[in-house]
Amino acid sequence: MATDRRFILLCTAEVLVVAAGNIVAALILQMIVLAAFIEYRRGFATFAAATIAFSGVIAVSSTVSFPLLALAGALGCGYLALLLQDYRLARWAGGEA
Repeated sequence: MATDRRFILLCTAEVLVVAAGNIVAALILQMIVLAAFIEYRRGFATFAAATIAFSGVIAVSSTVSFPLLALAGALGCGYLALLLQDYRLARWAGGEA
């Protein structure tokens, strides 16, 4: 499998940004990397807005741990919502839940 040189350069740049200690720049760079490499961009605007908002919260707060805990809680709630939707769909279809 051939490796795309642009992808390696962008990943290296993100590692360097994180190593320099600027997590906000790393989040913005991640958003740019995804925009450059994904073909199916439905929902990307929502992801970009959430990334910018999360970067702003990190930039304003003095610590990273509280925003990361809040993000983990939000992701946990989203996962729970998906599980419940799958369970309801399985029950509606008459299959095993």
